[in-house]
Amino acid sequence: MKTTILNLHGSSYDNGYKSGQFFKNNTEINLETVKNIIEHDDTKRKMIEDNWQKLEKEYISFYQETIGKADGLGIDRFVYFASLCPEILNYKNDSCSTIVCKNANGKYILSHNEDDIYITGNFCLSKVWDGNRQWFVTNDMFNMPFGNGISWNNYGIVKTINYCHEENINTQYLPRYFSQRLISSANSIEDMISRCKSMKIASGYHVNVIDTNKNVAASIEVHNDNVDVEFIKDEYVHTNHYIHGKYSEHQVADNKSNSIFRLNEAKRQLKDLKNRDLFGIRKILSYRSKEDEFSNSILQLRKDPNETLFNFSYDCSDADNIYLNVYVNGEELSLKYDQDL
Repeated sequence: MKTTILNLHGSSYDNGYKSGQFFKNNTEINLETVKNIIEHDDTKRKMIEDNWQKLEKEYISFYQETIGKADGLGIDRFVYFASLCPEILNYKNDSCSTIVCKNANGKYILSHNEDDIYITGNFCLSKVWDGNRQWFVTNDMFNMPFGNGISWNNYGIVKTINYCHEENINTQYLPRYFSQRLISSANSIEDMISRCKSMKIASGYHVNVIDTNKNVAASIEVHNDNVDVEFIKDEYVHTNHYIHGKYSEHQVADNKSNSIFRLNEAKRQLKDLKNRDLFGIRKILSYRSKEDEFSNSILQLRKDPNETLFNFSYDCSDADNIYLNVYVNGEELSLKYDQDL
């Protein structure tokens, strides 16, 4: 299988525009629900306007990427930005599972299921240049800024993002999507933690991160009022609810969520895994119950609330390669990319 790889080496606006053009030509875009909210809900429209002005004032390059993407998509700029405000729109996406552990050589390996609502053509890889020598590669979608989902960069920092159900929402702050964009260019785990703290966001999220040069890994739970960090010593699993820090005692997840099941089942299988390699941990994330039910499965199918769109795996022992497995109509297609895309 071949997938499009966009090399975005222009200005912030140009990078957004080129990405938007790709999705305009490949994806059916429907933002009628967002338009309806803007037209009929004065309170939410004012919240979105305030965030729109805040983004332009405080993070001009992200603002330029956003208007560039809107122009490339051929969508009204404000309507497009509104679609990037999940906290205001009350959009919740309980999805994604990640395993990090050390292999027999003591090197960290990572495997991540990216689960979301399936939209035909809403996927490519983009190599985004933040400067002449600074870049990160990320899965790209029309309905999120760069850096959401997975990314790896020229500093050897590999990260994956997990949505976390959040009850403590503050819509005066920027959408979490833009914090996830900000941390994609981090040059170390310490820099990433600092970036997580630097932007006030409406709701939280989770990051698994590996510094491939130092062979150090961490779990970062980001909230709109604090950041909690746990360095990973040997093995770690995270799904879609907070499991360390001040919110861990609540174990809150969305209604009809299977986040707690996925966490416990992946931890159980990881404990029993004899050979810790990418094949083994990817197999765990491919687990489907005998009953083929969403509630007690890790791999998500299209009939479920969300679908596993792809699996992303990385092995610090084989740092020259990135492994990406895309699931299309229930079939797995394996892709392998050189790190210097």
